[in-house]
Amino acid sequence: MRDGAPMSQLKSTEAIGSRRAWRWLPVLPVLALFGLADSGYLLWRHRAETPGFCLTEGCDVVNQGAYSEIWGIPLAAFGIGAYLLLLVLSIAAVMVISRRILGVIAAIAGIGVALSAWLIYLQVAVIKSICSWCVLSALTMTSLFALSLSMLLAMQPPQRSERALPEQVRHNLTGALRHSFRFPLMAAGMFALLTALLGGLYRLGWEWSIVPLTLPDVHGPLMVSGFLGTLIGLERAVAMAKWWPAVGPLCTGVGAVMLIAGVPGAVGPVFMTLGSVVLVVTFIYLIWEQPALFTVTMALGALVWLAGNLLWLNGWSIVSVVNWWAAFLILTIAGERLELSRFLPLAQRHRLSFLAAVALFMAGLIPVGMAFDIGSRLSGLGLIGLSVWLLRHDMARHAVQKTGLHRFVALSLLSGYVWLAVAGLLTLSFGGVAAHHHASVHAIHEHNIQDGYDATLHALFVGFVFSMIIGHAPIIFPSVLGIPLPFRPAFYSHLVLLHLSLMVRVVGDVTAWWPGRLGGGLLNVVAILLFLGNTAVSGVLGKRSGALQVDRLRTEGF
Repeated sequence: MRDGAPMSQLKSTEAIGSRRAWRWLPVLPVLALFGLADSGYLLWRHRAETPGFCLTEGCDVVNQGAYSEIWGIPLAAFGIGAYLLLLVLSIAAVMVISRRILGVIAAIAGIGVALSAWLIYLQVAVIKSICSWCVLSALTMTSLFALSLSMLLAMQPPQRSERALPEQVRHNLTGALRHSFRFPLMAAGMFALLTALLGGLYRLGWEWSIVPLTLPDVHGPLMVSGFLGTLIGLERAVAMAKWWPAVGPLCTGVGAVMLIAGVPGAVGPVFMTLGSVVLVVTFIYLIWEQPALFTVTMALGALVWLAGNLLWLNGWSIVSVVNWWAAFLILTIAGERLELSRFLPLAQRHRLSFLAAVALFMAGLIPVGMAFDIGSRLSGLGLIGLSVWLLRHDMARHAVQKTGLHRFVALSLLSGYVWLAVAGLLTLSFGGVAAHHHASVHAIHEHNIQDGYDATLHALFVGFVFSMIIGHAPIIFPSVLGIPLPFRPAFYSHLVLLHLSLMVRVVGDVTAWWPGRLGGGLLNVVAILLFLGNTAVSGVLGKRSGALQVDRLRTEGF
């Protein structure tokens, strides 16, 4: 007994209080969506030239004044990112019923309340004008904080509340993504890949009439977010055996369809940004469950992807954010390979050298706006260091001595690491030129212009990233789709063609040899299509032995 009340009665009262608190959970995503719309309107008004609706007549003064940006980024863009994150977390809290997620919501909203209070102070004491939309955003953030905190305090510890849930309900909330949902997501990613290839060929100079005019301008977003972002998000959802991370690839897939269809405005970029937010939340969850260097590395990659998408939403050109998107892929792949390095002994100095390479590469991204050339060369040094580390410590160096699928995977990975070093050398050599697109190359197809941008970018995306995809496809695709892909010697055909054609393309870029650039780029696409064809044939001809191959490779660290 406690204060004269039986213990059983107190437990019953606590359980009732928890159930009543849970009833308010659906309000959280509604508030986050409301705040997202408010911030979106403020971002639109930030660039507008005509006056907009305002209850206090000071909205444009505040939203377009000296305090409306930080580092050149509108405050409304930060608001969109915060509310997108809160929206995803709120939906997760409703579906998963987790106090941990609720605590993260309360922490983020609390930071938002503190920042909102400071901004309101600036409006009152410094700017001398009040923005009604900004006040509404502050009230929304305060409501999110108060509601999430009150529910967190009213609820029982997770083990109690989870025991109170029926077993079937808990299984449905946290269960693995069904195969019937995996195929459409994979199909969306593949559709984005094929359309991105068409757009890339048009940008390169193959001006075929069958290519929709909307594709060349969105070649980069379709390849990075539409295809690779969808693929990475889906793989994470399957690996975690949970359905909710698949919301991310669903968003990137929808965003890709919007871009392909030529939907005007920011609809496509917003969906892709939301997909990157979900991936960030996914890695926050993974770090919570398994704090390790590889999970932190991959989470950093997701954050960089989100940052690049937010900059893109804010009006930055694709050329200006492509390095951020490239960093997303580099860090994700490096983190995955670091995860598998647990099968090999790694000394502390090896982990420190990995961190040093990553830090050098990331440091090169920071001063891009202020010292573009210096920042690019720093990134190049980081890429070279990361390539050397992977060549030295990745277990592919040992697996290449084996036969069959082991050797194919190892050769794919090792050749990708070589291309990563080539990209680093090109960046180090060309500096800012390697990261700055020469518009005249693709505008009027000048034949005598050296294109360090194309050489560096495709050494990275085609040479490094696609080598990783080709090497991991016989392992990842069976896990994601449940279809065995037994190894066939024909796999070497697309791998060899990819590298040879890329060599021709890079030489053409560096030496201003237009036929090499044009022909090499076309053969890059042929190699990728051949890879998809060989993979499909292997799936059709697959036998149960393919599943045994995958299990054996997993136990050996691939």
